[in-house]
Amino acid sequence: MTATADLIIRHGTVYDGTGAPPRQTDIAIRDGRISALGDALPASEAREIDARGCLVMPGAIDIHTHYDAEVEAHPELSESLRHGVTSVIFGNCSLSAALGDAEDIADMFARVENLPKDVLMRWFRDKDWQTPAEYYAHLEKKPLGINIASFLGHSNLRLAVLGKHRCMAPTDLTWGDKSALRTTLSEALDAGYLGMSVDMLQWHRWKGFKYNGASAPSHYATMNEFRFLGDVLRHRGRIMQATPDAGRRHLIPILAMISSGLGRKPMKLSMLTSLDFTANRRLGPLTQRLATIINKLFRGDMRFQSLAVPFELWSDGCNTPVFEEMHASACLMNADTRAQREALYRDPEWRGQMRREWLKKFNTSFHKDLSLMNVVACPDGTLVNRTFADIARERGTSAVDTFIDLIAEFDENIRWHTVIANDRPAYLRQHLKHPYIQLGFSDAGAHNRNMAFQNSHLWFLRDALMHDDAMPLEKAIWRVTGELADWFGLDTGKLAEGKPADVLVLDPEGLKHDLTGPQETTDPRFDNAMRMISSSGRAVRQVIVGGNVAMDQGQPHPELGKRAFGRLLRSQLGV
Repeated sequence: MTATADLIIRHGTVYDGTGAPPRQTDIAIRDGRISALGDALPASEAREIDARGCLVMPGAIDIHTHYDAEVEAHPELSESLRHGVTSVIFGNCSLSAALGDAEDIADMFARVENLPKDVLMRWFRDKDWQTPAEYYAHLEKKPLGINIASFLGHSNLRLAVLGKHRCMAPTDLTWGDKSALRTTLSEALDAGYLGMSVDMLQWHRWKGFKYNGASAPSHYATMNEFRFLGDVLRHRGRIMQATPDAGRRHLIPILAMISSGLGRKPMKLSMLTSLDFTANRRLGPLTQRLATIINKLFRGDMRFQSLAVPFELWSDGCNTPVFEEMHASACLMNADTRAQREALYRDPEWRGQMRREWLKKFNTSFHKDLSLMNVVACPDGTLVNRTFADIARERGTSAVDTFIDLIAEFDENIRWHTVIANDRPAYLRQHLKHPYIQLGFSDAGAHNRNMAFQNSHLWFLRDALMHDDAMPLEKAIWRVTGELADWFGLDTGKLAEGKPADVLVLDPEGLKHDLTGPQETTDPRFDNAMRMISSSGRAVRQVIVGGNVAMDQGQPHPELGKRAFGRLLRSQLGV
């Protein structure tokens, strides 16, 4: 068997993705799959990787991304691949590219991805699909760098069935509407979609003419609509990914009850998000308790997605996703030009509303604490490395008025940073041990100027390697590989004979010392627009996708983006 291997990984400490203790063994790969695991496999003419002293594990799975647009232009998805992610899920938060015309899809993603609409329009200009099945056929032709799977976005589903005018407002559904929604969702499930994503979060708004600033179409659905579409998912054993609104927290347990299995089959529900919010320390424990109640008392199958690193956010004046949560600041996000924003800055009525909304408590996930918001770049260099609260004290004005004055003066040229969640490392390590927490929510591909969590799984593994109060390393690896693959129904995530050869070779010393948080860079692939990225240094030795070494010592394979390394992962649930 090994005589015809394409690749052999030798002498590594192998974690198979099941949570079992590691073992020193060799791995042989043939035709994209693992052909053998064993001690001292016989010599072969195949390429060999000496993994002595390294951790060998399945490639990581990122369950929450927004690569729906980027995959069209840059299907290698290198910003995740280079951190050892070999499989991603997109179509989250009700937003996907499966349905809708090119301009509508661009309008749906322009604010989410924080990229110019003309860039997105170029990426979708050759759109050649009309149905969910045709979209999957289109993706299978792409030279993918990593494996991809997708939800059908509920916003796109409503757009396709109800039309733009009706989907962007509260609408009484006819029997025909309901039938068409169910039928189209069923067609997507037949094609292998993981399920459907729904959304209530104000971070997701429309960009285009007439509907500029409107919430994503999923926001206008009733809970009854979520329920009857959830019944389609329940019957097929598929998943609902849900993104609730922090401002309407009473809806979270109501939405969670859709997962209930009392007197019926449970529906798999993956909800965003369980974090240690600085604005409300009770939310993290409450989500844990809610998941426990739904799963144990109501026999559901519910998980909360979480982030394994501090939720750091960089913002350009008013250009920030947290401004979508308040009406006055969202008006700034709606403006297409600085002149339009300056008209608001001069309007005393707008300033008054902005002040009132800022001072109102417990209506957003954003803490709005100006002593935790630090200026990192500004034409006035005397303001850099100071908080807005410090600047206000020096000026003898209120903090909120100072903040409004500064964004009015500098618009998007004043850049500031804050941490909105997960700022307590020891607490976070305990939080992530909860059995109903899913490691994910990198949001890769979204809010490109504001955050970058593509290597968060590596920070999670680093904690397991370095802290006694973290979970054991073999369990931590299982949580970002095999556990997710099993729950989401993906054919990946484990190292065993016959399984796809999606493998990550990690240098433990690099893992301990080389990881960085988000950094700014200009990206020629995005018309030299700035985007945030993270770095993993020497931590990632090799990334193997489908048996091919896609990344080697930080260097991409020369054919990456030209031929397929990854594949489309169709759901294995309910089939």
